[in-house]
Amino acid sequence: MEALKYLSLISQVGFTMITPVLLCTFVGIKLEEKFHFPFILIFLLLGVISGCMSGYRLIMNSLKKMEKDDQKKDLQIKENSFVLPKKESRIFKKKDE
Repeated sequence: MEALKYLSLISQVGFTMITPVLLCTFVGIKLEEKFHFPFILIFLLLGVISGCMSGYRLIMNSLKKMEKDDQKKDLQIKENSFVLPKKESRIFKKKDE
């Protein structure tokens, strides 16, 4: 189960990082065709920076969520594990002092 969580996180980070790069590159190419100025370099750099920031935020939020989930599980385990109260033995009774 944990392996699937990490696999999905890795794929999400990949898509989160590559999407802004591709979109900004596409916009840069279109602007370069229209205005004959090297916009592609500017937008490519902008896409790389925004993709890295988005990936970093996604990883940090996921780690915080996983940490909270682990704390909840630990708390539930502590709440569910209880000690049975000791019963007085019918065989070995305490002697009155």
